[in-house]
Amino acid sequence: MKKTLTLLLIMITVAFLIAENILADEVRLKNGDKLTGQVVRMEEEKLVLKTTYAGEITIVWEEVASVMADDPVKIVLKDETALEGNTAPIEDGKMKLDTGKLESPASFSLADVKAINPKPVKPVKIAARVNARVVNQRGNTIQDNYYFDGEFVARTEKNRYTLGGELANEKADGETTSESWLTYGNYSHFLDEKWYLYANTLLENDKFKDLNLRTTLGAGGGYQIFETPLLNLSISAGVAMVDENFDVAEDNDYPAGSWSVNYDQYLFEKFVQLFHVQTGYVSLEDANDWFIKTRTGFRFPIYKGLTATLQYNFDWDNQPSAAAETEEDTKFIFLLGYEFKN
Repeated sequence: MKKTLTLLLIMITVAFLIAENILADEVRLKNGDKLTGQVVRMEEEKLVLKTTYAGEITIVWEEVASVMADDPVKIVLKDETALEGNTAPIEDGKMKLDTGKLESPASFSLADVKAINPKPVKPVKIAARVNARVVNQRGNTIQDNYYFDGEFVARTEKNRYTLGGELANEKADGETTSESWLTYGNYSHFLDEKWYLYANTLLENDKFKDLNLRTTLGAGGGYQIFETPLLNLSISAGVAMVDENFDVAEDNDYPAGSWSVNYDQYLFEKFVQLFHVQTGYVSLEDANDWFIKTRTGFRFPIYKGLTATLQYNFDWDNQPSAAAETEEDTKFIFLLGYEFKN
């Protein structure tokens, strides 16, 4: 009896091992290597394969010659065609998928595959942040310095909505040395994965620039070069109307060309995020009348959304009001803040 049970257990164990080996997905590389495991997903040109011997491994999609999966897989092609079914044998460099709905299995090049088993896309992606710097010093020196900034971005498949602003006020020994605010909004509509049209506005006040209110309304087009959780880069250009109201100088308005650059990237396994934002406007009536605003710095994630930021603000107005002291404003600040992403 014991021999029979022992033999039965051995047979069951061998059967499981054989079944596991038979049911394993297979990935063959262009160099001839063959890997087995479970195909988890392929996105952003990286294939994730779960193995029993090394956990999840990442393979550069360009190095893959063929993929065979035992379970049905979902394929998204670069033209956004979505297919779901079982893989079938085919020559290297291609995939064949039996969907059960077409008269014959669909075949396509691996180079045309955008994703395999992609993660579900959230209908609306939200990213929001707020930062603050507050200094209250009493004694031989009296200082009251406040700086706040924030931004809210909502992203759907075809649209992006951005709202943001800044507020600064500085006093030394009871005398105001800096007083300004700005707010902005941007709506972008994506024509495809990269190209988009936008409409934006920027409102700005700065007491020490003699600027009671500068209003810009613009529109144009842009190109999203990168848009990933680790790297974002976009450039845009268009036209705008600029209206400047001064406290002392004569008011001014003019049509302008505009441009913007938005860049951020996580480095060193998300230890720090480098960012640079630049917007600029140049008058179409007088090329010497232009201004730019840049925000550059490093943002350090601390704990559960808390961040520390080292930021350099640089603003240049090439033809400021005669009541303004200089063409440029610079500020180097350390900020603490909170960031939310869904």
